[in-house]
Amino acid sequence: MSGRIASRPRVAIVAGTLAQGGAEKQLVYMVRVLLESGADVRVYSLTRDELHEEALRAMGAAPVWVGRYGNPVARTCALAAALRDFRPHILQSAHFYTNLYVALVAPLYGAVGIGTVRSDVEHEMRTNGRWGRWLLRAPSALILNSEAARRNALALGIAPGKLHVLPNAIDLDAFDRRALGGHAPELDGASPIAIGVGSFVPAKRFDRFLRAIAHARSSGSDVRGVLVGDGPERGALEALAGELGLLPDAVWFAGRRNDVPALLSRAHIYALTSGHEGFPNVLLEAMAARLPVVAMPAGDADVIVQDGVTGCIIPSDDERALAMRLVELAGAPELRARLGAAGRARVEANYGCGVMRGRLVAIHRAIAERLRNRRSLAALANS
Repeated sequence: MSGRIASRPRVAIVAGTLAQGGAEKQLVYMVRVLLESGADVRVYSLTRDELHEEALRAMGAAPVWVGRYGNPVARTCALAAALRDFRPHILQSAHFYTNLYVALVAPLYGAVGIGTVRSDVEHEMRTNGRWGRWLLRAPSALILNSEAARRNALALGIAPGKLHVLPNAIDLDAFDRRALGGHAPELDGASPIAIGVGSFVPAKRFDRFLRAIAHARSSGSDVRGVLVGDGPERGALEALAGELGLLPDAVWFAGRRNDVPALLSRAHIYALTSGHEGFPNVLLEAMAARLPVVAMPAGDADVIVQDGVTGCIIPSDDERALAMRLVELAGAPELRARLGAAGRARVEANYGCGVMRGRLVAIHRAIAERLRNRRSLAALANS
């Protein structure tokens, strides 16, 4: 404890990866708001040399690599050893698959161990197989980013007191600065553009996006589609676009990009077609860019998007309904502007980083109180 202020809360966050992605961006925001609250924060990562390390270093929270071993037992020991000189009051997971590390190591230091859920629980349980049950139940508390995940966790028998919803946040100042940059001549032209952003994985259901664009154009609309991202389904999606007659002019596969805010600011409509989500980060970015959103109700999409106010919610798997909404919005610039302005106002009021700071600190205190962890409560009292 040499030189350490005893009353300052120490928060350690365990990350599975710091690569480009929504969960990783939210990790950066959480580190920032915790530092602003007065906490001492360190990040322990299973991977290294990835995108978000630079932002963490700039904040004075350079990540510690604990993933040198492929064996989960050895990684658990490595994490425990790395925490020896920090002795956190809070040990929090940033990814569902790191929950067990947190649950096993937190008691060694008398810390409050907090797991996380980043999608809708159903997706986590399916993708983690036999480990899913342990990853969900082992932590003494869980932070979920959506009400949808909370409902699904309750349905699986998780006690309500263990569940805490922390909606995602967005740094609007940084987003606005980045929206001014970028260059994409493929977005030039008079045709309205519908855009989708995310990893090309089955849960995102970008096949729905492509079929909706095809339906819209077959009805006479000149709406174009842009898909930003990459992943294992890219080849199949490009083949589908070819079969639907969308290539080369009606759809652009932009690939993985670092200028997403700039691309969003030059589009006209955002379309969310996911089958599984928790709290879709990209909706905050789309609304920050003043885009009207057409969304299927995955995760908390129907909480974030106010139907008829900031966009519209359509039934899952109804690609023709999606297409008709795209056609409607493509031909109504005044409606797009009204919905987009309302979306921006909603994000400013409810999803800024300042709002996240208050929510996260309150959650940490509530968990420590429920667990009667006096050590952590004493430190958190001054945050």
